[in-house]
Amino acid sequence: MINCERLFLTYLIKISKNGQSKSFFIKSSLVPILVAMELDYLSILNCLIRFSSFIFFLLWKAFVMVLSFSGRKIYGIVYHAFVVYRKRFLNVVPKKPALVSRNIGWMLGLLPAVSASVKVDEERENKTNLISEADVLYNEHSYTKLRSLLLPYKAEDNAEILWRLARATYEVAKLSSSPIEQKELDFEAYGYVEGALLIDPENFAAHKWMFILLDKKASYEGLKERISQSFVVKKHIERACELNPKDATSFHLLGYWCFSVAELPWLQRQIASTLFATPPVSSYEEALQYFLRAEEVEPNFYSTNLLMLGKTYLRLNNKEKAIAYLTRARDYAIASSEDLEAKHEAVKLLNSIR
Repeated sequence: MINCERLFLTYLIKISKNGQSKSFFIKSSLVPILVAMELDYLSILNCLIRFSSFIFFLLWKAFVMVLSFSGRKIYGIVYHAFVVYRKRFLNVVPKKPALVSRNIGWMLGLLPAVSASVKVDEERENKTNLISEADVLYNEHSYTKLRSLLLPYKAEDNAEILWRLARATYEVAKLSSSPIEQKELDFEAYGYVEGALLIDPENFAAHKWMFILLDKKASYEGLKERISQSFVVKKHIERACELNPKDATSFHLLGYWCFSVAELPWLQRQIASTLFATPPVSSYEEALQYFLRAEEVEPNFYSTNLLMLGKTYLRLNNKEKAIAYLTRARDYAIASSEDLEAKHEAVKLLNSIR
């Protein structure tokens, strides 16, 4: 268009009577105008490229969103598109005409980045959905199905998946009727939770399940090993309580450790004193403190905690409170085999007291 204007002006010069003076007049007066017109065209072109690149990016994101059927990502996609648009386009549109074509390169070069970003988001969402499904199955006590769900992800570098796989494997081991299979599964579960702690040493749930599985593993290796590991076991559950003081189960387990140590038979105490300069020591009072703390954090959360409160009060010769908690354990709604066991033990203890 600019070349046409130049030809037209030249034609006017040629047909004029005083071509030389008019030619000089036209060149001196219209050249700045032509330059301004050229810059205006380039500016409009730059603006159009900026706007079209943003619209193209939004359309691409919308297309990917429709394919994934994930309405929850709408807000995040629009926001991400706006951020990327600002970074990649507002500051890269060149002011010189020779560099205008670079905008198209930026726009086309954005496609791999968009694809990679979407892929990362989808992987993160898939893992979140996997963990949510795993928790639902655990609450439904579908341990075999839960383990089958998580087993394909045992090589994942994800502590949340690994400690859940350890938990599922431990629960499946408890269902097995074969002592050999139980041992194999318990050792397998220990390996998973060990890996989870290597990935994330600050994961409270990994520490909690390390407490359970390290003690379980040591129980297969003899009394000496179990007493030796009791110090490490306690550190793990104490760390779990520190990392998440709102988890009632961690306080219950710490109380259970204290109760078990206080309950050690005389012979085992003598063995511990012989093998170790400072054997594990605790008391029923300390155990009671943690059981009550667990109930304070989440009232009535676990039938076994109510049972242990009743047993601890019995050891402390407080029959009134013991009966109160044992009655609650007996009347607890049965949702698992643990609830049933707690109910039977509570009934026996109540009959013995009365």
